[in-house]
Parts: sequence; C-alpha cells; structure tokens
Amino acid sequence: MTGSHIRGAGAGPSPLAVIDRADLQRSGQMTVAEALSVLPQNFNGQGTDLATTTGTDNRGINGTYDTGVNLRGLGSDATLVLVNGRRLGGAGAKGDFTDISTLPNIALDRVEILLDGASAIYGSDAVGGVVNVLLRRDLNGGEARVEGGVGEHGVPREGQVGLIEGRQWDSGGVVLAYELYHRSALLAGDRSFAATADLRPQGGGDFRTPFSHPGNIAIAINGVITPFYAIPAGQNGVGLTPASFTPNTVNLANPHLGVSILPDQERQSAYLAVHQSLGAHVELTGDVVYGFRRARTTLAYPQSQLTVTAANPFFVSPNGTTSDRVQYSFRDDLPSPVSRGTAEMLAVTAGAKVDLWGDWRSDSFFDVSQEIEEGRVHGILNSTLLAEALGNVADRPTTAYSPARDGFFNPFTGISANTPAVRAAIGSGFTSSRRESRVYTASTQADGALFRLPAGAVKLAVGAQYRKETFNQVGTNYTSTVAPVPQQGTDVERSVGAVFAETRVPLFGPDYRRSGLERLELNAAVRWEHYSDFGTTVNPKVGMLWSPVDTLNLRATYGRSFRAPGLRELHDPAFNTPVLLGVGQTQVLSLLLTGGNPGLRPETANSWTAGFDWRPQALPGLRLSATWFDVRYRNRIDQPVNAVLDTALQDPTVSSFVRRLDPANAGDLVAISALLASPATSTSQGSFPANSYGAIVDSRYVNTGSLEVEGLDATASYGFDLAGGRLQLAATGSDLIRYAQALTPTSAALERQGLAGFPARYRGRLTTDWTRGPLTLGAALNRTSAFKDLVGRRIDSLTTLDLQLRAAGPAASRWAGTTFSVNLRNVFNTDPPFYNSSLGYGFDAANADVVGRFVSIQITKSW
Repeated sequence: MTGSHIRGAGAGPSPLAVIDRADLQRSGQMTVAEALSVLPQNFNGQGTDLATTTGTDNRGINGTYDTGVNLRGLGSDATLVLVNGRRLGGAGAKGDFTDISTLPNIALDRVEILLDGASAIYGSDAVGGVVNVLLRRDLNGGEARVEGGVGEHGVPREGQVGLIEGRQWDSGGVVLAYELYHRSALLAGDRSFAATADLRPQGGGDFRTPFSHPGNIAIAINGVITPFYAIPAGQNGVGLTPASFTPNTVNLANPHLGVSILPDQERQSAYLAVHQSLGAHVELTGDVVYGFRRARTTLAYPQSQLTVTAANPFFVSPNGTTSDRVQYSFRDDLPSPVSRGTAEMLAVTAGAKVDLWGDWRSDSFFDVSQEIEEGRVHGILNSTLLAEALGNVADRPTTAYSPARDGFFNPFTGISANTPAVRAAIGSGFTSSRRESRVYTASTQADGALFRLPAGAVKLAVGAQYRKETFNQVGTNYTSTVAPVPQQGTDVERSVGAVFAETRVPLFGPDYRRSGLERLELNAAVRWEHYSDFGTTVNPKVGMLWSPVDTLNLRATYGRSFRAPGLRELHDPAFNTPVLLGVGQTQVLSLLLTGGNPGLRPETANSWTAGFDWRPQALPGLRLSATWFDVRYRNRIDQPVNAVLDTALQDPTVSSFVRRLDPANAGDLVAISALLASPATSTSQGSFPANSYGAIVDSRYVNTGSLEVEGLDATASYGFDLAGGRLQLAATGSDLIRYAQALTPTSAALERQGLAGFPARYRGRLTTDWTRGPLTLGAALNRTSAFKDLVGRRIDSLTTLDLQLRAAGPAASRWAGTTFSVNLRNVFNTDPPFYNSSLGYGFDAANADVVGRFVSIQITKSW
C-alpha cells in the first residue's frame, strides 16, 4: 500500500484516498488525471496541473499540453508520482514529473493517493504527497472499450479505443493492453470568453494590441514609445504621402486570432505485465509500459516594432523624420506559427519476491525508464532576414534571399501585398529541440515480524536503493542568424543512494483491547539519502492511529520532507522572450527571462496531519472522514512571477523580480541591449529595438522564502435502499485555511489563497448514484468559491453539474458483459467566471475549465 513498505499494514495514520475503476466510472469515464482533481481528499488545490503554453512557460513540450499531478495547489513538483510503486523517467520540459496521460486507462487497477509528506519512505519529491498508479496484474479474460465525445459547438472532439487481455495459470499470468486516444484542437475563437482581448463588453478593459495589420507609426511622447499614426487599411502600401496618415488614430489587433488554447493531441499507450512463480518461495515479475504522445499547437502571430528608413523603397514619414517606428503584426503576411511536439516514454522493470524465513519476505527490482521529447516550432520570424528585407542592412550574399531580386518588405500595406518570396524569407525561422530523461533504479527491501506484543506482531521493513538520473537536451535555432545554429545544450546526471527503515508497533488491538483503546498503533520511518550533487539528508516520519471505539479511527502524522532541485531547474539554458504585460489599460513590452539556476538549494518541508474516519453504528451506510493538514516549506524552489504574470508589473509582491526601464536612462539601455544581443534571446515572437522595452521580468528558478499551507479536507457518504434500488450519496470538500507565501527570505508572508492564479478557498463536490438492476443514474454538483484579483475585484464562484446514465447488458443474453454509458459534463455549459486579465483572456487560466459542456458515449465489452 502507498505510504508503507510493510506488507499487511492495513489502514495507517496517513490520510489515504483510493481511486479504482468503479470510481472512474462514477466520475463520468474520466482519465486518471481528471479524476485526481475531483475525487475525495484531493479538493484542496488545483487538482490536475494542466497548462497550455505559448513558449513562455516551461511546462509542456514545446508549447503543447502536459499533465502533472498537483495536490493542494503546491505545484506538480511537490508530488511524487509512481507507477506500480516505481519512478519513471521525468516528463515535461523540466524533466521532473511523471506524465500519467501516457498510461493506458483501460489497464488501470487503482490509484492510491497519500496526502502527506512521505520523503521518509520515498525520498525526494514526496513533499506534498504521493500518487501511486497501479496497473492491472491479475486478469483472466479481456475488455474492449470505445468512447467518443464532443464539446460545445463541435469542439473539441475526442475519441478513444482500448483493449486489454489477460491469462492466468496456476503459477503465473500475463496481461497485455493497448489504447489509442485523439483530441482535436480548441482555438481561442471557439469560446466567446477567449475569442477577443477586448473585454469591455464583459466589464473589463480593452487589451487589444497596437501591433497590428495595418500597423501604426509610433512616436516618443515623454520618452515613451506610443502609437500615434494609423496606417490606412485597404491599400497596397505604394504611393503613400504624409497626408495619408491621420494623427491620434490607432489600429488595434486581437492577439488571440488562430491561437490554440488546447492543442490537437494524439496518444498511444501499451502495457505488458508478466509474473511467474518458481516453486513455492520465489516469484519473478516483469512489466513494460510504453506511451507516445503527439501534439500540434498554433501560436500567436509574430509581431515587431520595425525601424524603417529611406533605404526601404516604400518609406514615407508622416511627420518629416528620417525613420519610422512601425508597430506591426505579420498576421496577413505569414501563417500562424505551429508548434509540433512528441513525447515517447518507455519503462522496463524486472523484479523478484522471495520468501525468506518465518513471515519475512524480500522484494527487489531493477527498473530503467526514459522519456524522449522532440519539438519544433516553425513559421516564426527570422529577424536577420527581416532586417535585410527592410533595407536596414546590405544584401547578404550568404543568404538565398535578395531584396533587389525578390523584393523589399513593405510595412505600410493595409492588405496582404508583400511578395511570396519576401514572406517565405522572413517567415523561415524555426527552433527545434530534443530532451531525453532517464532514471535507473535498483532497489531491495525485506519486511516481516520482529517479535510479538499482546496486541500483535511488531513489524519492520528495511531496504536500500540506488538511483541514477540523467537529463540531456540539444536543439537548433534559426531565428536571428543567416543559418541554423546549435542551441546551448544540457547534459547532466546525478546519483542517489538511500537506506530506509519503517516499523509498525501495535500497542492495542483486537487481541488486546481496553475500554477506550480498541486500537492503538504507532508507525515510524526514516530514510537516509546521499546525493552526488547535494550531500546527505535524513528525513523522519512518525504517526499514530487510535480507535477509542470500533467505529472511529483517529490519526495523526508528522514528517520532514526534502526535494532536491531538478536537473533542469539547475542547468536549464537561459531563454529570453518578449511579452506584452499590462499596467492598467496599457500594455508594456517586457523581456521575460527564464532558465535554470546552478545556485539553487534543496527545499525542505515539515508537514502535520490529523484526522478521523467514522462509521456510526446507528447509520450503517454512513461514512464520515476529515483531515486537517499543515505543510510548511522553506527554500521553496519556484518561479514566483509565473503565478502572477499578467499583473507582474503592478504587483508589489514580485517587485524584486521586475526592473522597470526608462528609455532615456543610459544604464537601462545598456542592460536591455546586452540581453537582446545574447544568443539566449529569441525573436520568434517578434523583434523589437532596445528603447521600446519598458521592463525586464525575471522568471528564472529561485529559492523563495517560505510557503505555509493549512487546510481541512472532508468527505461523507451514505448509501441506502430506495425505490427498489440503491441510492449512494457522497460529499467531498476542502477549506484552504491558509496559503501564505514569502517570495524572498526577508519578505513578509502574504496570504495568496483565493487570489487569481492561486488556489481557491473552498472546493466541493456532491454526487448521487441510484442503481437498480443494470441501470445507474448519476449526478454531480461541483462548486469552487469566489476569487479576487490584485485590486480586490470579485471573481465569481463557479458551479457546474455533471450527469451520467449507465446501463449493463442482462447476464443471460448476448449483451452480457456489455456496458453502455452517456456522460454529460458541465450540463448547462457554464462559462468560467469573468476575470479582467491584462493578458487579454477573460478568465483565470489557473482555475478555469475552457472546454465547457462535453458529451461522451462509451461502450465497454468484457469477457
């Protein structure tokens, strides 16, 4: 069981939630990742950490869609995810979490979720909890599954087919599964709340951009570059005169055109498990897990501030200057840039379980797992060729493009009027990358009884483990050079050795009980680990389980946890990109800095939990459970700006990570010019001169001061007979009492719970299932409490309803073993509550479901 190395430990003091196949059915045929966000004891955070990226967020594969587990809003890097109790190769752009979306859902047996720190048992990364995905091992028969679904207005569309077959014999068995999944893209224009950056109809601001087509000619007003003359629409940019431009007019563009908020994605996964006994005392096991994921994302059109001089044959100045600053979008010149990525995961495990003496047994395994990700973004700007096409540099004989032969770029057009040769040259930029993560693990442990007390056997588990982690990254960049050049690569590794011990001491129990002491059990664990790059850490954990009466369990735990910085968090190459960030109704061009930090220190945490599980005798069908938790981080590894990126320039809590720039200040110009000249700076989203930037925003990894999270999880369920069937009611909820964050070691801790971009104060779900014979009707009501934005404006609460109908074929018919289900998620198509984000999206991306109503049908056949 998750949270213990001791066989037969049973229910322990740590809060534990279990998801099985029946839970997934009751939740509307959700994936494992989706179920983690809504099932019991996991309502106190974001649940699933889903991110759609556009090149400025380090999650995801080259702007695609990654799935990680995020318990209690602590971030996916706070939760250790295991598959069959073992680590897999790191997934995602950071190479630091297990991508459970690549596992075949049809092979799922159950998911065990430990909701307190478990570094004493599992080592680094188990700070905020452990998720152990257990795949099916004992199956005699098979199952086939076909599912299809569609969202509102026909998008996105999903389809999935799966097949699993198993055979068992007296001394062993084998299971083989395969699954194929596809989901079409969801574009910003497919949802009204994301279609435009003009949020005024919803009571917000207008965040459309002056980088448009037709463009705008900007001038310096009090040292600030400001759009002033709109280039007229509907003309080919030839023969314009100063009188063609009207002062104090501005063209505005919607930056969301064509942008994917969910990418087109395909997944294939396979699973093979074999076990065979050799005599009565030895069992050999082996399994293989394989997953492949492909995704395609359309990104925002490139935009730039162009410098145009008389060297360009189309040059015209509306105010007599010798050069123009043109704020421009290439949306009518170039197709949307496209990001394509693949992720391939393979894990192979071989193990042996050996009976030793008495009830002692050893369990050893060797595991090799890897994740290989490849990505390419094409159709982006090449700033070097753009400068040549504008006439700002002489014709380069080293490039295939010649402005004298192929034509100059005309930025004064109001229609698509540039030649195909010009467009092909400036839009020929691309980036490509390959990331490879491997984990080699050798582990052995033994457990059994030491001696007996009156209440039962004192059990001990001891073991040792060796793990080697490697991370390699290479890439190519063709955005600001005359030929593709290699990107700065990463090739790093670390080794980790560990020994651990765990004991369970029953003081009172069924064989030795007293009044008020039906059961009293103590648990303790300790793990010693040595890291090749960080030295040694020792992490203990203690727990107590007390049953004053048969129907009530009281439990409490304390543990100290440790997380070493991920290899990429330490060594990720620097990457800088321009972004537009809001200050009120104004957008400021900023340079966002990302990358690793070799100076990172490990983060630590102390966690406490206390709770109860009660089954009152007066109501046999009633189950009540509650858990209080308190987790206190120190030296938390984070990117603080990412959570508040849309308000970074006006949020005083992240001011130490923001440098505002004054174009008239020589020191500021030197600083931004040096960064723009660095090969780490990408021009894929646009090329801008130094004096057009208003801020430098540092989003590199740092050790922040502290994070203190306190909350209460509660669950209740009650089943009884009704109308010839069985009615099952359940309620789950969370109250996040405190989410206090200090972003630097010297700053005060500020309460972030209930703010946009952070976890909600309250989350809850009410479910009801009525089953009569082969028919089941289900409903679920989901509730998230209201938020506030940075200036205290209310963001409304969200309530959605899900429905389900399941029907099983009669046992004595040709439909035996067949199950048919219809699932409706978000029945009333409730939009996310409005949030006036300066990024131009009218919802809080950290707490919103952008799909809306979704209808799916599934047919399952078992034999």
